[in-house]
Amino acid sequence: MAEVVSPNGSRIALVLGGGGPVGISWLTGIAAGLREAGIDLALADRFVGTSAGAVVGTVLAGGGDPMSLLSQTSSDAPVVQPDPRRLAEIFAVMFTPGVEPLAARQRIGELALAAEAGDPEVHIARIAGLVGFSEWPDRDLILTSVDARSGELRAWSPGGAATLGEALGATTSVPGVFPPIPIDGNSYMDGGTRSSINADLALPADIVVIIEPLAHIFPRTPADRELGSAREISIVPDQGAIAAFGNDLFGQEALRPAFEAGVRQAADAAPLLKDIWPTR
Repeated sequence: MAEVVSPNGSRIALVLGGGGPVGISWLTGIAAGLREAGIDLALADRFVGTSAGAVVGTVLAGGGDPMSLLSQTSSDAPVVQPDPRRLAEIFAVMFTPGVEPLAARQRIGELALAAEAGDPEVHIARIAGLVGFSEWPDRDLILTSVDARSGELRAWSPGGAATLGEALGATTSVPGVFPPIPIDGNSYMDGGTRSSINADLALPADIVVIIEPLAHIFPRTPADRELGSAREISIVPDQGAIAAFGNDLFGQEALRPAFEAGVRQAADAAPLLKDIWPTR
């Protein structure tokens, strides 16, 4: 394999945010479109993935083809039937102004643990099956989750307590939709309950590239803005992509339009990355 060379020796972190199956499709479109333009996101030095971004980031870090996710999310997507009252209560907690973030996450965790959202092992198997391999890649890969009881961030990486499947299950455990995942004596839910991107975990880095499917819904947290002297490059859905997403991030009919919107936006994003992205 040819040596990967980062311009000026820069350390580049790739941050991929949450967004459900529709977010996976848009991120896949971005990755595919950038690869067509000569920019391979798999050459990042660090990958930080939250929920949907964790699935795509794991495939990239493991040397897989992101396009494989498009057919799998379409054919194997779960039939999601969350309790609408429970889900409404969870979102009310998330968007209530003035609530201390840790306390909000603890309350969301209580609701998630009380919800009848299925078997954790089934969710682990479903999500792990998307990436096409079972072992952690030998890369700097961070997958985010939140302890459903304490509300504290728990980041998983190679060599830690979680298998790759468990970490993927935890980071995609949308409260009220999927069950919290038991790992090492605790239960964990979607890292998006802390932040849809958890960009602070990108450090240390010289350049942080953030691709953020839900930028139009979830504001960044103070920690997301604490990137020190790192240069930030952000790619967020434009109005066409937001229209393609629709109102249901699990909607099958939105998957192909979201992918196509990602491919289209990649053409605009490529010039932002061309001069800084690693090459072989």
